[in-house]
Amino acid sequence: MPSLQSTIATYTGRFSVNAPYFNDMPSPELGLVLVIPAYKEPAIQRTLDSLGNCQAPGGMVEVVCVVNAPEGAASIDLETNEECVRQIEEWKHRHPGHFLSVKIIREESLHQKKAGAGLARKLGMDEALHRWGKLDKNGPILCLDADCEVSEDYFLAAEKAFENPALELAHFQFEHRYADESNPKLAAGIMEYELHLRCYIQGLIWAGYPFARHTVGSCMAVRAATYARSGGMNTRKAGEDFYFMHKLLPVATFAYLDARVYPSCRASDRVPFGTGKAQMDYLMAGIASKTSYHPDCYGCLKAFFRQIPLLYEADPEEWNLPEPVREVLRTVGFTDRVLAIKKQSTSKASFLKKFWQWFDGFLVLKLTHYLRDRVYPNLPVAKAAEQLRERIQGKFGGARIVDLLFWYRERDGL
Repeated sequence: MPSLQSTIATYTGRFSVNAPYFNDMPSPELGLVLVIPAYKEPAIQRTLDSLGNCQAPGGMVEVVCVVNAPEGAASIDLETNEECVRQIEEWKHRHPGHFLSVKIIREESLHQKKAGAGLARKLGMDEALHRWGKLDKNGPILCLDADCEVSEDYFLAAEKAFENPALELAHFQFEHRYADESNPKLAAGIMEYELHLRCYIQGLIWAGYPFARHTVGSCMAVRAATYARSGGMNTRKAGEDFYFMHKLLPVATFAYLDARVYPSCRASDRVPFGTGKAQMDYLMAGIASKTSYHPDCYGCLKAFFRQIPLLYEADPEEWNLPEPVREVLRTVGFTDRVLAIKKQSTSKASFLKKFWQWFDGFLVLKLTHYLRDRVYPNLPVAKAAEQLRERIQGKFGGARIVDLLFWYRERDGL
């Protein structure tokens, strides 16, 4: 396997968009690097306080804050960025000698076509990669958002997990603290949104998708060499976390981390979709509740996934694919692609590995959306969650949102 330095050099030549920002040598005791993108973030001090109050890990932690904005950003947004920087500098001044070493990258003229969550996260993660490269150390890169808080064992959990040299990719547990939200509409909205996220993952697990994992950007963690070999973070304006994680899940050793991230419940227009946008849409539309995928979608996926191991030994005319998904499978060239994968495979195990690398989380989501739009319309979140829960584990004693959310959190390991 190539050395870390060689891997970083290859990555830099092919995928880096900027030269390293910092020339100083990291502490030899560096144990974790945390990346926080920040655009229009008026209260990053709360996030830094939460991190600073964590139990100290064995090594030092570098926090790379990427204060960013697109070219031509409104003056009020740049003023918010300025306040963000002021809060960071003030925090640093109040905490000399802390185990957190906070650094600031400022990029406030990013090209409109690329500016967004993906590029900001990439700039910070690329810098984290270079920091590890200076030490020739294959350490972990953690991701957080500037409106999150974390549990006190956040750094300890990451440090302990990545002591295992085989671990390449990880995801913290997450929990929206709806009870602390003063706006009852936002509290109700975030409960339903989180329940929808958990229903999707548990629905895919029940259906038999082998890489059903959460992909919340503020909860991701990846080892430096794995980040570089994967081609790094993409530059999508939103959904960068989903694509990044699903690029790696079929090929990287994964684990959930025991500590928790507490994402914000707020509404936001910073990204075209995601938690903040979902909350804003919820407020603006004035709808009674959010919706989620009909459990019959997962039932259809289950019937489809059961056929995958059989494809290796059977000819196309013998394939027994569920009728509702045949049309959408044709649009992705399913038959030709499966036959090509079969030719490249020397065993059934090899075939399945290659198949799931191709038929990744994006294609599974595309299939789910096709079923939603053409066959099984969405249901209100509580109804969808209750029906899915019954399929997974039989009748449920209550259908209150809070009861359902607790049950799904428990299923996810919280």
